Amino acid sequence: MRVLYPENPLNKTQVDDPYHEEFTTVYGAGYQCSLFDFDALTFEEFNPRPKIQPGERVLYRGWMLNSHGYKTLATQIERKGGIPITSYADYLRCHHLPGWYQQCVDFTAETYFLEADETLETKIQALGWERYFVKDFVKSNTAGGGSIANSPSEVRHIVDQIATYRGEIEGGVAIRRVENYLLNTEFRYFVVRGLPYSHDGEIPTLVKEIANIIDAPFYSVDVAENLAGELRLVELGDGQVSDKKTWPISKFLEVITANA
Repeated sequence: MRVLYPENPLNKTQVDDPYHEEFTTVYGAGYQCSLFDFDALTFEEFNPRPKIQPGERVLYRGWMLNSHGYKTLATQIERKGGIPITSYADYLRCHHLPGWYQQCVDFTAETYFLEADETLETKIQALGWERYFVKDFVKSNTAGGGSIANSPSEVRHIVDQIATYRGEIEGGVAIRRVENYLLNTEFRYFVVRGLPYSHDGEIPTLVKEIANIIDAPFYSVDVAENLAGELRLVELGDGQVSDKKTWPISKFLEVITANA
């Protein structure tokens, strides 16, 4: 297996700064690692260093890519003779909320998927909720005002902010019922080919159930306790573009090893 990381745009011989600890640890553990120009991928230029070897399985660890960007990356890996561990279909299955929602509907907040068109406010009004959590298929709003709206017009404002600050609405608009979670109860887990991993060795039953339901090679699972003390699924994500968060690097190396 070869692990692919984005290079530092200011020093192309080094990995991008946020991945320095992980790259050093993974490389030091004996795995083949390559760097590539992340920005050049936009122009379908892909020249990883060292080169991908024919038949080599490739795990990407880097910045999020939209659907077109990941399709380009997977295609370029294949053109170099490699085999993406996560296919384009598997990436969307975990990276886009509609890819996993129906299978996990009992574990997560009620959600509707809408177009950002002239009917948006009318459809929001028909839900009759007091509050709305607004995001596209991938991320919530990081601009001023946050992601929670109290009216259809505020939903529209947040959607416009996402489009402005992120440059696009990826996939479509997701309107989620607001669930309140207890502070400091959200934790990230990783699943590799059906087996869940945790930062402390403890795997909640909910995470095990999700691992049995979602059939994808590598993804993250974020869960949190609601005010009733019930564990709820907050988000799934593609494991390649999911931050390790508070995981010690020694434990996260186990996740990388599981992909090998």
